[in-house]
Amino acid sequence: MTHDYYEIEILLPKPPSLNTFYAGKHWTIRKRKKAEYNASIEEALSSFDKWTMESFALDVRYNCNYDVDNSIICAKFVSDYLTSNGYVRKDTPTYFTSQRTSFDSSLQKNTFCAKIICRNLTFL
Repeated sequence: MTHDYYEIEILLPKPPSLNTFYAGKHWTIRKRKKAEYNASIEEALSSFDKWTMESFALDVRYNCNYDVDNSIICAKFVSDYLTSNGYVRKDTPTYFTSQRTSFDSSLQKNTFCAKIICRNLTFL
């Protein structure tokens, strides 16, 4: 069954800040940090049946001391994970249609909440 519109919300830990992630770190360190965060995404998605979707948007809310622009890495990691693991074909504008990141003090400290807004989602 295909759903025209479906939202999936996952709670994630605090990722590295964008500045920290790219500030002169060797690519092997960045690869390890991304793999660690991908494990958190995988665990958060494990409670859902596997699905595919035609396109998606992300709405990320967070509560930590990062500036909004340094929090964008959560959206980057989630979109890359969805692409790499077959949830969506690519993360180009045709498939990844919009992204929003905002601070939310109502979340537990150092928590990120990623809402995946799916278009034409099919559970497998």
